[in-house]
Amino acid sequence: MQSIILGAVQGLTEFLPVSSSGHLALFQHFFSFSTPPIFFDTIAHLGTLLAVVFYLKKEIIHIFKTLKEKQTIKLVLLIIIASLPAVIAGLLLKDKMEGIFSSLYLVGVSFIITSVILFCTKFFKSDKKDISRLNWFDALFIGVFQAFAILPGISRSGSTISASIFRSLKREDAFKFSFLMSIPVIFGAFLLQFTEQNFNLFNGGMLTNLTGFLFSAVFGFLSLKIIERVLIKGKLHYFAAYCFVLGVLILIFM
Repeated sequence: MQSIILGAVQGLTEFLPVSSSGHLALFQHFFSFSTPPIFFDTIAHLGTLLAVVFYLKKEIIHIFKTLKEKQTIKLVLLIIIASLPAVIAGLLLKDKMEGIFSSLYLVGVSFIITSVILFCTKFFKSDKKDISRLNWFDALFIGVFQAFAILPGISRSGSTISASIFRSLKREDAFKFSFLMSIPVIFGAFLLQFTEQNFNLFNGGMLTNLTGFLFSAVFGFLSLKIIERVLIKGKLHYFAAYCFVLGVLILIFM
């Protein structure tokens, strides 16, 4: 039952701008989830990876079909640039992640930071650039925001979409670029954890991990539909209140 709940939570919160890792850390703390939290988080992220690949299948197929075209090559390079800060942060902090996940104080503060980032999008117009006009500085700027999302409580989607809006990217293109750049990072995180000596598919039970994977994939697809509609309507800042209240409650009652 816990794997079902956590898989659903992972799927819903991975793409909604409310931090999946922060919610998983909270569930781990309050429900004493028996599976190692970092590995389950990685397996659940693999489920959401499947969801985003399926959701953006047209864009991904187009990239492969036009891989020799200049504009596509530029997009791929920008995705790589945007992914580098998160890769570096992940490698530097990989030995400290268990401790980071167990710090409710950090989770609470991170949720409040996410709320501030989301609220700031209310004051930016994002109708100047389409994805073809992104440059290397835009990609690096967005990538740095993604790197901070390695901390539980900092929303990856909220941070990267907000950063895209801060760089004047159109909202529909902010959605596409944010989730396209999530693919190599999520896949890389999975490979890194999967190759660790102490982790394998049977850690915590194969059925538990498979259930979490499936539920995170299904609910991840649903949350993508929700966040796309919210973003297009310019209501991303609505999630700021939820993150702020949750962060304050964590700090009060931890």
